[in-house]
Amino acid sequence: MSTTYHMIEYIHEGPEALQRTLEANEAAIRSVVARVREDGLQRVVVTGIGSSYTAAVMAAPAFRYHCPWPAYIMSAPELGYYAPRLVDVQTLVVVVSRSGERGAVVNALADSLQRGAFGVAVTGVADSLLAQTAQLTLLTAEGPEITFPKTKSVIACAGLLICLALALAEPEDKEAVERLRTLHSTPGLIKNTIQAVEPALQALMPAIQAHELVAIAGTGSNYGVAIEAAMKIQEAAYVSTRYDSLDGLLNGPVGALSDKWLVVLLITAHDLGLSKELLRVVRSLGAHSLCIHEPALDLEGLADHALTLPAPLDPLLAALVYLPPLQLLAYYWTVARNMNPDAPTSMRAILDAILPPGREEPELR
Repeated sequence: MSTTYHMIEYIHEGPEALQRTLEANEAAIRSVVARVREDGLQRVVVTGIGSSYTAAVMAAPAFRYHCPWPAYIMSAPELGYYAPRLVDVQTLVVVVSRSGERGAVVNALADSLQRGAFGVAVTGVADSLLAQTAQLTLLTAEGPEITFPKTKSVIACAGLLICLALALAEPEDKEAVERLRTLHSTPGLIKNTIQAVEPALQALMPAIQAHELVAIAGTGSNYGVAIEAAMKIQEAAYVSTRYDSLDGLLNGPVGALSDKWLVVLLITAHDLGLSKELLRVVRSLGAHSLCIHEPALDLEGLADHALTLPAPLDPLLAALVYLPPLQLLAYYWTVARNMNPDAPTSMRAILDAILPPGREEPELR
């Protein structure tokens, strides 16, 4: 079977997709910020489903650290439980859907508008239901993505949400200003990371692909990466995968590990100590480990396999750099199993279940 699919092309296009998206939305983000301040809004809700939700989770630390108001990140169906208390005329509701066609997110936006919220869509499709419903749209600029497992659009969406979070900071927040500069230089770092990691990951696949179960864990913005990576591996390669935070995996679930498991840890300088403790337990239980980590972190030989990122990272932006190696892992694992990563066999059944009647994915129209 050919090992060349659209998915690998899109992973490599991720840095450019992020750069185009950030540049294209500068004026629209200023409009959002102006409206928020003019109307005296008091809280922010960011919602979506699937990879759009995981992009929001990657951006959650930036919202919580820099936004001067409470920020709530939750899935679109979950928002329905809390909307009567959270969503009103003082709320900015940011609804995320790459296709803009998912029924749950369109309904969440419509309900929020009925409650008087200022509703902003983040989508990749200008004529989608979501964009037509929103009061203002932030349009990602990744271009066509004719694969079911999305990659470059997730990078673009997560980066755009982080940019919005930093823009919502108080004008005197110098950290936010500096992070915004760093964010605009991140596409180059992502490109360097893909170039550095891809050959090493390909070389590791013979030792990785036989595992039947996977656990992926990270903290901070990397918690969102863990969720997204678990979704992609299970969605494309059909390998059972769970996600957790590093501390969440260590406090109980780790006990179920065996030699059937591959444990993938996303390690930063901040969580190095916790990661080492987790690696010791993983090894004692006979499971195998793959660590993706910043440079100059001493893992004391505890990891079975390791991929080193080319540069230290800002902790609130780290997800944008940690995600592509996991996308590559999902791609090469799927190909190693002689499967098509662009169109999993379950794709049609899933789309029929989540799209409104008569609507279709943009690239499948």
